[in-house]
Amino acid sequence: MLAGWELALGLAAMFFGAIVLGTISFGLGTVAMPFMLFILLPQDAVVIVNAVVVLTTGITIIQTWRHIDLRSSWPFVLAGLPPVPLGVLLLHGADPIALRLSIVVVILALGMMSLFQVHLPGARSRVAAPVCGFIATLLVTTLGVGAPLAGLYAIEQDWSRDTIRATLAMYFFMASALALILFAVTGLIGIATTQNIGILSLAVLLGTGVAAVIASRISLRAFRYVVVGVTVVGSVSLLVRELLGVL
Repeated sequence: MLAGWELALGLAAMFFGAIVLGTISFGLGTVAMPFMLFILLPQDAVVIVNAVVVLTTGITIIQTWRHIDLRSSWPFVLAGLPPVPLGVLLLHGADPIALRLSIVVVILALGMMSLFQVHLPGARSRVAAPVCGFIATLLVTTLGVGAPLAGLYAIEQDWSRDTIRATLAMYFFMASALALILFAVTGLIGIATTQNIGILSLAVLLGTGVAAVIASRISLRAFRYVVVGVTVVGSVSLLVRELLGVL
């Protein structure tokens, strides 16, 4: 179980990640993972991120379920389920160093996409929903990150802000809940991980409450820069540490 400075860092990472998720509807793992990897093995960090995602998205669904438009979003939502077993399998057998480096690279790439508001080509085509839904869930299940890809897809659909929040919440809740079941079945959730989930969930709940207060009062453009800045600093620091360890 986390303690001391490691616990403090984990609580801070989850608190800020929950604020990000509550404000822009995605990004908890992208923000929290670089710092979680300083204190946990990659497999444990991914399991914890998926667990708190179930918690936060469950709360969001309760708040926004009336805005879920299944007629237009069901191909995207359902596409997130098939890759979950594959993601769990990849996570179970992954080398920790390779997994850390993969997570950092994906985080940096997604961070740059979010910063420069990159548009997804063909985001409104029929194949975009299943392709984006499949890839984003595979990344989240295996690496704990990938939500910005789903967020970019949702934004391109010209849905209302509430519909985007509700759709992404449903999408990630279903995928992460299935992932947790498979994590447990394959032995990836131990006693220490369960304890860490419990204590870090407190920071997530607090961050979710703070997000509800500031979401309507903050410039999303300024907030985007802060999020990307924090994410890049954490990712680069982790990348340097891993490369020095390899060398």
